[in-house]
Amino acid sequence: MIGIIGGIIGSCFSIKNTTTPAERSLMVKCVVAVWAAVVRLIGVPLALSIAGIIPRWAYWAFFASFFVVMGPAVYWVNRRQAELRKEARPTTQKGASCEGADNLRQ
Repeated sequence: MIGIIGGIIGSCFSIKNTTTPAERSLMVKCVVAVWAAVVRLIGVPLALSIAGIIPRWAYWAFFASFFVVMGPAVYWVNRRQAELRKEARPTTQKGASCEGADNLRQ
């Protein structure tokens, strides 16, 4: 139960802490995908294991596969989110000065 509540809070903050519409769209899709993976790879096998339909070791195999899938997924999402933030930031031209930068040099 604590894990589910933590997941809900984490999902809300992940979406809330986005800065652009493209980043928010990516995060919503990722949250939906992660919750689908949680249900398919943890929730359903757990229920089947408790009901005695699949052996306990099979549940643990599904549980482990969840983490095998999540590792590369987290890496990809973090990299894609950084790309979206970088695209959204206005770039300054080479040689252009920022206002007030001369005061920092003193």
